[in-house]
Amino acid sequence: MKPRNAFTLIELLIVVAIIGILAAIAVPNFLNAQIRAKIAKVESDMKSLITALESYRIDQNSFPGDHDLDNYMNGERGLFRITSPVAYISSLPSDPFVERKAKNTIPGLGDANAYATLGRPDYEMGSGADNPPPYKRQAVSLMSYGPDFIDDNSSHDPFPFGTDMDRYDITNGLRSHGNIFRFSGDYMSGCMIMDWGAFTMGSGCR
Repeated sequence: MKPRNAFTLIELLIVVAIIGILAAIAVPNFLNAQIRAKIAKVESDMKSLITALESYRIDQNSFPGDHDLDNYMNGERGLFRITSPVAYISSLPSDPFVERKAKNTIPGLGDANAYATLGRPDYEMGSGADNPPPYKRQAVSLMSYGPDFIDDNSSHDPFPFGTDMDRYDITNGLRSHGNIFRFSGDYMSGCMIMDWGAFTMGSGCR
C-alpha cells in the first residue's frame, strides 16, 4: 500500500499565517488606493465644474446661487443652473465621499434631503452672489465632504464672508478630517478663515 501524500497540520498553519500576513499588507494598500482615486475624482470634477461656472458667469454676469445638500427644499440648487437650459456641463458629478443613504429618507431631515425625491449626492457650492449688499461677491466655493464622509465646514452660505472652513490636507493622513475645496471668482475680497493654520483671506479678517 502506497503512503498518502498530505500536508501536516504545521504546514497548513504556516500557509494560513502567510496568507494572513499578505492580506494584512494588501488590504490597507487597496483601501488607500481607493481613497486616492476618489480624491483624484473630486479634483477632476471640481475643475470641470469651475470651468462650467466661469462660462455661466461670462454669459450671465453672475455666478449661480448656493447649492447645499441640506437645503434642496429651500431652493438652494444652484449647480443645476449650469446644466439647463444651457448645458455648460452635461450632468452634475456626484461627490464620492457622500454616503449613499436609503432612497426613502424623509425630506426635511438635514442631509437626508440629498437622497429624497428632489435630491442627489452632488457637490456643495457656496455662492457669494447670494449675499445681500454690501456682501455680495462674484465668488464660488465648491466643497466635497472628504475622506471622513463628514461635513466639517461650520458655515458655507456666507461665503466669502464670515466663512470658517476646515480644509482637508492629505499630509495629515488619507483618512484625516476636513473638506476638500476649490474656489473661483472674487473670493479674495471676503473674510474666509481656513482651519489648517493661521490662514486668512481678504480684508476684515481678525
